[in-house]
Amino acid sequence: MSLSSCLNSDETVVEYTNDTAITSFSLGKLGRYTKTTAGKDTLIADKVNGANYHFYIDQATRHIYNVDSLPTKTRTAAVLATISSKNSSPIFIMNKNCPEKIDSAKYYSSTDSIDFSQPRMVRVYNNSLNAYVTYTVKVNVHQQEGNEFNWQAKAQLNEQLAALSDLKVLALENHIGNHIYVFGKTLGGMKIYKTAASDGNNWAEVTANQTFAAADYQNAVQMGDQLYILSDGKVYASTDAATWNQVGEDSQLKQLVGASSKYLYAFTATGIAVSKDNGATWAAQKLDAAFSLLPTQNLSMNVSTIASVKNAENVLLLGTRDASYGDTIATTWNHVADYSANAPESAWNYIEYDSLQSGKMPMMDQVLVCGADSGFVALGSNGKWYKSKNNGLTWGVDSLVTMPAGFSAATQRFGFCRDKDKFYWVVRNGSVWKGRFNKDGWIKDPTIFE
Repeated sequence: MSLSSCLNSDETVVEYTNDTAITSFSLGKLGRYTKTTAGKDTLIADKVNGANYHFYIDQATRHIYNVDSLPTKTRTAAVLATISSKNSSPIFIMNKNCPEKIDSAKYYSSTDSIDFSQPRMVRVYNNSLNAYVTYTVKVNVHQQEGNEFNWQAKAQLNEQLAALSDLKVLALENHIGNHIYVFGKTLGGMKIYKTAASDGNNWAEVTANQTFAAADYQNAVQMGDQLYILSDGKVYASTDAATWNQVGEDSQLKQLVGASSKYLYAFTATGIAVSKDNGATWAAQKLDAAFSLLPTQNLSMNVSTIASVKNAENVLLLGTRDASYGDTIATTWNHVADYSANAPESAWNYIEYDSLQSGKMPMMDQVLVCGADSGFVALGSNGKWYKSKNNGLTWGVDSLVTMPAGFSAATQRFGFCRDKDKFYWVVRNGSVWKGRFNKDGWIKDPTIFE
């Protein structure tokens, strides 16, 4: 701000402040390279709207940058920028080859393009031109395509994992760490193996303090920061798969099926039971269709939030029935878990499809479901990756995901889960893979320094 003081009728002195800073920064429209049908790069002008990418100004370190990176192949070599300064102080774009010399700098103009293909120094002077502040501007551009899915091969032909005739894979994060657990069936009983979620190559056998039957592997589920398992009517909980403590008992429980974020669910001889107190007590829930329509194999239970309802989740139960039923599609049920006080109990709803309806999950030897940021994904023994954005009602093959060759070449049973870092884990025939979309690994810093 400039201050004027009238000393007499014909003399005015203008005093300039030494305070100065860049107060806002934004980009205009940018071009983006794409491939022609002949495979050559071509530039499409104004493809990216820079105004949609917010730039943060760290006044402490004098850095200006965008946390949400521009799309891959965005051209940043000639960009129009809008830069504002405190007190409308003059701004100079320093020469990228000699950024310390003011005599080679260029006075900033909003109509002149700037090369931001590398970090640039921008200097703002006070109005008396006797003091300045220098900022480093970095325009971040993604180096990966966000919708590209990449698999990482981890342990391959691990003898312990290969010895499992069937298995269930669970991800668990708690005070002990972030781990992947495999519960498996062998002739000698149930086996448990674990690896750090940051690893996947090295697997260690976990020795449980309880004796479990071989078939109990299918009763292992994860809820919150604990693992749960059902064995001979008794419900156990553990934070590390080694020390199991009995938390409940109910002779009616036949199989622990899965969990929402707060409730455990199990099959009984006549339907589905729920525990709202971490396995201590159980209560039967209503079914809107015959008990015989419940799936008995390849069971997956996952949840999604309900945008219009607080304290409630959609619970999806998907699996298959015995081949003797002659089903041509997987069996799907859903349910609303309402955590509100005194909320009425919802029944489980059987999803019945019209014979001509599209998007049905086909019947196959094995299909397992995992949660996703929007909806659900499923992996089939046919090697196809499916996705659903309407809570599992309809499915479509996701062509963006191709399974590793080692998975498709195998015929053994597999395990499938998703960890907190949005990696999907697949274990089959002693081999392990983890993968995710590139965009799921991008980190956004919400801090604004302006």
